Amino acid sequence: MEEAWTPLKLIHVSRAYLERRGVENARREAEELLAHGLGISRLDLYLEHDRPLGEPELKRCRELVRLRGQRRPLQYLLGSQPFRSAELRITSQVLIPRPETEELVGLVVEREGGRPGPLRVLDAGTGSGCIAISLALELPGCLVRAVDLDEKVLELAAENARRNGVAERIRFEQLDLLDRLPDEPAEVMVSNPPYVPHTQRGALQPELSYEPAAALFDGHTDGTGFFRRFAGDLSALLVPGGRLYFEFGAGQEEVLRGLFEPLCEKVELHADLSGRIRFLTATLRTA
Repeated sequence: MEEAWTPLKLIHVSRAYLERRGVENARREAEELLAHGLGISRLDLYLEHDRPLGEPELKRCRELVRLRGQRRPLQYLLGSQPFRSAELRITSQVLIPRPETEELVGLVVEREGGRPGPLRVLDAGTGSGCIAISLALELPGCLVRAVDLDEKVLELAAENARRNGVAERIRFEQLDLLDRLPDEPAEVMVSNPPYVPHTQRGALQPELSYEPAAALFDGHTDGTGFFRRFAGDLSALLVPGGRLYFEFGAGQEEVLRGLFEPLCEKVELHADLSGRIRFLTATLRTA
């Protein structure tokens, strides 16, 4: 008689399958996929480790593991992603929020927290809404204008704002900042724009091929095209004395310093938790 498939057996087989296909943290990801496919928690996988699984359950789980083995991102398969204190719905229409962007939000919260009165924030290229939603959750006095090119992306971001209870303090707007400027400047601008040079497409992890190229790649040779445009329009994007917070790519710090030092004071570069220089903060000059 054939041995029954149980959660424990499925974990072992799935982990080995993912390892052979180059997936890091294969056991943890196998657990997350199987818990999602079975509609239970990761803990319950072990509490029910010897429960015989039915064919519909096996089919769901095997398909999830197969897709992950093709290097489809885990977050797209699970359909969700935690980001700081928010829980976001994630689809292949949006860039998967990274831990480094959580650090960018942390910089904003650390420096802008406690300021009296409303704080007008511009989130340029909102995607899933992760930055706008986190700022609305963690800075109760802020009012966020979150802009993006794609209407469907904005619908998802607005849904995430509703899920996290901050929709009333975020204004989502379809706007191409490289083509048209906001009708009023903000006091704070935050952005994680596309900054990967298009020449690096072939050298990146397979998972990135599933993410929207427009949210990753910049057409400029060194990946700084968006920052150059922001610098050119900074006086229309920010009020005098307004503050900006950017995430950028490896090796771009000196280009960004050269772009923003003539326009701003207190230009600072910050490392992420891995020690890589990744963030720029600055204050637009008042005169």
